[in-house]
Amino acid sequence: MKHTNVTTAVAAGALVTGLALALAMPATARDMTQARLENANAEPDNWLVVNGNYAAHRFANLSQINETNVQNLTPRMMLLLAGQVPAQGGRYAVTRLEGTPAAEDGFLFVSDGWGAIYKVDVRSGSRADFVWKMDPQIDKVWAGDVACCGVDNRGVGLWKDSVISIALDGRMFAINKESGEVKWERKIADPAVAETLTVAPLVIRDIAIVGAAGAEYGIRGWLDATDLNTGKQVWRTHTAGGNDRDPTEKAKATWLDNYNSWETGGGSIWQTGTFDPKLNLTYWGTGNAGPDYDQEYRPGDNLYVASVLAMKPEDGFIKWFFQYTPGDPFDYDEIGEHPLIDIGGKTLVVHAARNGHFYGFDRATGAFQYGKAYPTVVTWSGGIDPKTGRPMTYVPGAPQQKYAPGSVADRGGAVGMFCPAITGGKNWEPTSYNPTLGLIYVPSNEGCAGMRTATKLTHFEGKLDGTTKRRANWTGGGTLNAQQLTERNLTDTRPIVTASNSLNVIDVTTGEVKTKVMLKSKVWGTVTTAGGLVFGCDQFGDIMAWDATDLTPLWSFNVGTPCGAPPMSYGFNGKQYVAVEVGYSPANAQTATRAGRAGSNLMTPSNYLMIFGL
Repeated sequence: MKHTNVTTAVAAGALVTGLALALAMPATARDMTQARLENANAEPDNWLVVNGNYAAHRFANLSQINETNVQNLTPRMMLLLAGQVPAQGGRYAVTRLEGTPAAEDGFLFVSDGWGAIYKVDVRSGSRADFVWKMDPQIDKVWAGDVACCGVDNRGVGLWKDSVISIALDGRMFAINKESGEVKWERKIADPAVAETLTVAPLVIRDIAIVGAAGAEYGIRGWLDATDLNTGKQVWRTHTAGGNDRDPTEKAKATWLDNYNSWETGGGSIWQTGTFDPKLNLTYWGTGNAGPDYDQEYRPGDNLYVASVLAMKPEDGFIKWFFQYTPGDPFDYDEIGEHPLIDIGGKTLVVHAARNGHFYGFDRATGAFQYGKAYPTVVTWSGGIDPKTGRPMTYVPGAPQQKYAPGSVADRGGAVGMFCPAITGGKNWEPTSYNPTLGLIYVPSNEGCAGMRTATKLTHFEGKLDGTTKRRANWTGGGTLNAQQLTERNLTDTRPIVTASNSLNVIDVTTGEVKTKVMLKSKVWGTVTTAGGLVFGCDQFGDIMAWDATDLTPLWSFNVGTPCGAPPMSYGFNGKQYVAVEVGYSPANAQTATRAGRAGSNLMTPSNYLMIFGL
């Protein structure tokens, strides 16, 4: 498929379906201003940023639905979305929904896995009507083959009279909110080297920031800003190896080899950052190193992978950073959101890390405040140093980190077993924060895995004597199942905890877990409300509500197909609603069956928008 660099005034009919203007005539949309984005909490009926506000609180300041009446919540609107038409010949035949709709004045802006954007009129409260659909028409077979972990799109940004969206094949679009016409598109990522875009854009003033995924294929990760007035690049800052524009940058010196392993060093981005307007800093989590498991290919701490970066939005320069797992041998992406918390006189940025610890930092300086384990069993680190925030078993300057004994695989055939498993702790699925209670709600995987054996990799073609082809899997390891362990005469006696799932209530002042409830399946992110509730949806297709104080279960409804997206809540005309994008891959239905619900493997994957109300 041919990609243009910047296309202005794209014809309305080129990418917009015949649904445009056919089913509804919306009221004139308000422009999205910087003042509105910075004061999103002043518009409780709307959901203006993908994670609710710039601080990623995912808190709906709406209380019509509460603990006394939530049991009366019923489906009010439902709309079937595209995305489950098989891409014949592709590795991923269908998409999955992981997005959060934006809500503005009775309209929702919804994305599907292929990157199509829908404007939906929900003002009636009784039916959802399409207004328009923008289809980026990506090559579906290519998309499935090049995306490491599923065909995803996590949402949109709003700017002036436009919706800002991305497509997996590396393009960004500015779409007119009224008509669905594409004003311009820009090719940002390079599909030829397996760079993909899945992250909802973060709009700050007149720029939109996104980052590339693809660490499992040996990309060099980056964050990139686009001028929304022109559709042209403002800046790019790399995650692996740091900012090439900064003459004082020392990140490359933390890759201790003689062949510039940072050039293929990973550091993916696939969850939207946060922004503090007063400090003028934006905070982004970065993914695992590439290759994932072969530390010997990329010796050293490998900055800035598995880190949080505090950056100036106007130029992309890094003011401070913290690396969670130096030299990461466990595939502990730290791409998850970094909520901003003001409490007890402190201004914090916090993070529920995939490595199993909940961290707090001073968000102006990066000064470490705390790091506390939140899964039941965390074995890899030996704990967190209360002064530095580093793992207790970290050895400064070591080419390869060994961490806790027996936790790290190597090329010599040693099997690493570690807790939590490679999926975390918490992965990309977002937390939610209730500012009234001072509590944050963290979905978590419980259990251990690892059992990885490091595989020696060759360079990519064109580098020294490299033979590995671009867009080939480049993780440097593989899972050993129970039979393979037996065949290798491994009689390891280290404790292995059966995988399970939980929801955790964490006190943000201390980082301590106050309440934990075990779940039968994974919850894909949460939203909390002023009505004292927390909502989530799981792999069984159950959307659920819990009491925000003690996680007492209060309500559930089964949507009949697996969930893979977090709910959100909005209001219109005096009524509150809870919405969730429903639809996940067949593999997740099979996972649900293994978790103990017979027949879940027979679920038909379906993509639709589900809206609940009283």
